Amino acid sequence: MSQANENDEILFVGWQFHVHLFFTGKFGSNQDFATFLQAARARKARVRLLAIPLNRGAEQVAEAKDLKVEALIDDQLPAGASSHHQKAVFVGLKSSSHLFIGGIDVARERGGWFDVQVEIIGRGADLGRKTLEERWESVKPPLGGVSATQRPLPKPSADAHQVQFVRTYPPFPKDTTGWKRTYAKDGEHTYYSLLCHAIANAKESIYLEEQFFQTMGPAPTRNNPVGGSSPRRRSDVPDVPDTIERLLVDRVANGVKLVVVAANSAGPPRLPDPKARSALVKMLANLKNPPVLLQTKSRAEKVFHEGQFVTTLFKDFVHSKTWIFDDRGEDPFVLVGSANLWPQSLVSVSTPAESEFGVGFASKVDGTSLGFPKVSFARAMRIKMWERLRQSKDPNYTFPRNASASLEDEIAELRKPIGGVDPFEEMKP
Repeated sequence: MSQANENDEILFVGWQFHVHLFFTGKFGSNQDFATFLQAARARKARVRLLAIPLNRGAEQVAEAKDLKVEALIDDQLPAGASSHHQKAVFVGLKSSSHLFIGGIDVARERGGWFDVQVEIIGRGADLGRKTLEERWESVKPPLGGVSATQRPLPKPSADAHQVQFVRTYPPFPKDTTGWKRTYAKDGEHTYYSLLCHAIANAKESIYLEEQFFQTMGPAPTRNNPVGGSSPRRRSDVPDVPDTIERLLVDRVANGVKLVVVAANSAGPPRLPDPKARSALVKMLANLKNPPVLLQTKSRAEKVFHEGQFVTTLFKDFVHSKTWIFDDRGEDPFVLVGSANLWPQSLVSVSTPAESEFGVGFASKVDGTSLGFPKVSFARAMRIKMWERLRQSKDPNYTFPRNASASLEDEIAELRKPIGGVDPFEEMKP
């Protein structure tokens, strides 16, 4: 943001915003989100923000407009769908394009959370931008009818990563009176599709860092999505035999090591459906190849200012939505985005889904940039995430970077007691 100047662009899309969020002390003073928005506007960059009606969205839009930011509410989802849950930022500079995508909202009360956001630079960022622009233009059509989604992509370069963007959108409602949205008329569930194929193709390991981690219920088919047109066209639905949880059970039964770190089912804050978590844990039980199913020990901390209660922070709460597949093999794969492992994020079977946005990527480079050379980028990313999990209990901790260590060795290191105390709880059915 600090590099955006005249004719550069910044577009925020989120589930929640706080314009006056404390942003960083990196530059020698405590600066909030609004400081950076104002500075970018003062340099004549175009800055936009797309919020939702929930979470005091209208209030945040009004505050953003006071800062000369173009800000809108997107409420274009059918009845029964909770919200647009996408979380992304596009920064278009003259020199390069940057897209940040994952589980992080620019919002307060998230100190001490575990979450993941990836930065994509170059052609991939421009491709991902199209998802954000089509949502913006569905609320505010472009002047002259010239859509930003039709802009040509820059020429490909020797990119180190290969990316694939995936989304969830519920189908249109039958009654579209007053409906402006033009994209994904019949719904889109490519997020679910890619995830199913990645699980089904896993050969050695799956690591999931996830907020909900629960059963998904009936799988979508080409004939059973809620709402939509008739006949329903569902080419995005995968040709897989069963639900995500049964795909996981199949992989575990075939020797794939499953490691999960999730939010604590008892809270704080409490999960919406702890029984669905217990059901999934029970399904995955396997004596020959037991999965490693862990939950963090989250805790509530009250924050006071000058003796007055301000808010409650939930330390060590897992908000990530990150999958890492076969990170020690020849074809590692990573999926990061906004979708949780629960029905509302991925399918529109019993109720319309939320909207979600994610990116899957493979990489030709090793993990040097993440502090672990001579291993795959995916493995280095997992180790970085595991290091961060342990650092919440021991800030000076460093996870050993040993390329010859086995996955079992690394799991043992993750589970090692800190101060004589297990840093995790095992999930129970």
